[in-house]
Amino acid sequence: MQTLNEGDFLARRREARLSYAIYLESKDSQDECYDMVAAGLQQPAHVLQYIPPENFMTATRQRAWDGVDQLALAYSAGHALDELRAAYPTILAYWLAFARYDMAFDAQAGEAEQGFPHFALPGDGYEQVNRMVCLGILLGCGSLLPRLAPVIDFNNHEKDGLLERLLACFVAGRDAAWPKCTRQLPYINTLKIFAADKDARPALMHAYLQQWYEASRREPYYDSHRRNTSFRGYWSWEAAAITCVLDIDDSGYRGAPFYPADLVAFCSRQGKGSGA
Repeated sequence: MQTLNEGDFLARRREARLSYAIYLESKDSQDECYDMVAAGLQQPAHVLQYIPPENFMTATRQRAWDGVDQLALAYSAGHALDELRAAYPTILAYWLAFARYDMAFDAQAGEAEQGFPHFALPGDGYEQVNRMVCLGILLGCGSLLPRLAPVIDFNNHEKDGLLERLLACFVAGRDAAWPKCTRQLPYINTLKIFAADKDARPALMHAYLQQWYEASRREPYYDSHRRNTSFRGYWSWEAAAITCVLDIDDSGYRGAPFYPADLVAFCSRQGKGSGA
């Protein structure tokens, strides 16, 4: 993605708390990571064969993290949604590459270093996975989610009720009745939206959005606007994705804080949201 100049950023940003300096520093760091990893992986075979698997795993993991972070940052900064949609398959490829190198590392690592998930759902990895799933839906890339699902499942022995319900709209074999969420608040409150009658869902989603930020106080993004470069914007990606897959009438909460309404409209135009 091309970096926005300051004028375009100020005219188009969706998250008023995001400064141009933080946007520029974060995006430059992410782009530098992409270039460094690409250059490293393009070295001659006789060089690559002597590089420890841990190095490949660590570098591609950072690139995968930076990729999903850049999607959120670019949305907050005001990048065009078509640009985000075009970038999504590349970011997914970064996740798939990390999964391959992580499994290669596991194959030669000691027992104490084996058995870890690519993205731990009970930990901070949940927020990254939630974003990747929700943005896949919202950007009209739901057909790619069957490729993402094995990356999520790897060594994650606990299922997550919200993710299972979202993935079930696009991936066969998911447990859309799973009753628990690995991170609890705010996400556990989404399960009753899925379970409710269609007419009750708009009011439940409105209430979810009203409570979302304070209910997120144990999540890594909470209060991140005070931590400089860790800030990528405050958005309830799951509220938007659920609205799309359940075809909820969002007219009563379209202007709610933390609700990325233009992504929902974009998803509807793509015709890719499907659900019960």
